[in-house]
Amino acid sequence: MQESGSGSIKVDVADLKIGMYVNELDIPWLESPFLFQGFPLNSEDEIEEVRRVCQFVYIDPDQSDHSVRPQLELLATRGQHKSNNLAGHAANQSGGAGSQFREHLYRARKIYNATRNYISKTYKDITSNTRVNVEDAKGLVSEMTENIIVNPHAMQWLTYLKERHEYTLTHSINVCILALTFGRHMKLQRIELELLGLGALLHDIGKLKIPSEVLDKPGRLTPEEYEIMKAHPVEGYKILKTDEGMPMESLEVVLHHHERVNGKGYPEQLRADHISLITKMSSIVDVYDAITSDRCYHDGISPYKALQNIFSWAKDDFDQGLVEQFMSCMGIYPVGTVVELNDGQIGIVLSATEKTRLRPIVLLVQDKDKQYYKQRRIFNLSTQTWDDKTKRLEIKNVIEPKDTELNIKRILEEESLTPVDQIEKTSLEEIFPKLS
Repeated sequence: MQESGSGSIKVDVADLKIGMYVNELDIPWLESPFLFQGFPLNSEDEIEEVRRVCQFVYIDPDQSDHSVRPQLELLATRGQHKSNNLAGHAANQSGGAGSQFREHLYRARKIYNATRNYISKTYKDITSNTRVNVEDAKGLVSEMTENIIVNPHAMQWLTYLKERHEYTLTHSINVCILALTFGRHMKLQRIELELLGLGALLHDIGKLKIPSEVLDKPGRLTPEEYEIMKAHPVEGYKILKTDEGMPMESLEVVLHHHERVNGKGYPEQLRADHISLITKMSSIVDVYDAITSDRCYHDGISPYKALQNIFSWAKDDFDQGLVEQFMSCMGIYPVGTVVELNDGQIGIVLSATEKTRLRPIVLLVQDKDKQYYKQRRIFNLSTQTWDDKTKRLEIKNVIEPKDTELNIKRILEEESLTPVDQIEKTSLEEIFPKLS
């Protein structure tokens, strides 16, 4: 037994206990029977399943239950190399967790860039009446699904790479990312995730048939203009239905993502029982990204406020149970939320697990005097380092994006280690040459 480079602890499968959090296997994840990379051991049956396919695994102490941490410390001290103690592991702000997150973020960014280029090209193709390349879309969704299974938070943070004047383009990518993240939380099978992701990525393709003076109008639409806008799901369906490679389940997402459970949506006024699960999920995510985005006629609100709004609308518009699951998926403080800590520092939420919703991992960007850090620090608020209540750092306030001078997009550009002028240079073939 020894410690992995990331700070996790290498444990023989014979020593596994309920409550440990498996962070890495000794075999490739795709060759394992496990859908998600990273999971807690909740039963003896799950432990036996791990023992059946592995000889050892890596356990993440921070995400493991407190009851097994003494044993993990003991296992760490038995190895040839002395493990960092748990507090030391968590306190390594700019190493372990930080470098690991930035590595995931960089990989996710390359997939994001390729998807952005695909959507941009697709919009041009539609304008020139060229058919949509559905197979390329499937390949990108498959890559995105794999990345989100491994680390949903890195991909989710990329949804802040959006510009007011490019809302239609970036919205499609963001809805795909958020829908796949939601689907992962709902434990959908891989094939269901990809059907969901494909429909989400192409859900607004019909907007390219809407006149620009309506689509980009900087103000409230007239009743006549609204009727024109409401045609986009049907237009998208018409564009895609002739492609034999486009699954019907994904087509339904395109056609029905504006239906509402009370029957007051469009285009067919379907009620809840006639709307598919993945379409209901896409509808929630679609609205969430729309209201958190800066658009030509309004500024986006914080993720925190957006969840409050969607919950209040759930009774009339959405499946109540799915909204509650979406809120659980996003967390009390969704990724990208700007927060102030109780000592005055300002940070941006990077990730949180179900066990650490109130105490997520944050990227600290300003000190208590509101001065920018020259080198930002990634900090885990849930670490047991803070068991001493007198020293504990915690979130004090949520800050609305419009109330801060933080340029989240620029911070994200810098943290993903990809220069701004490199955004357009990631080609589809660079991500998966088999499609070229």
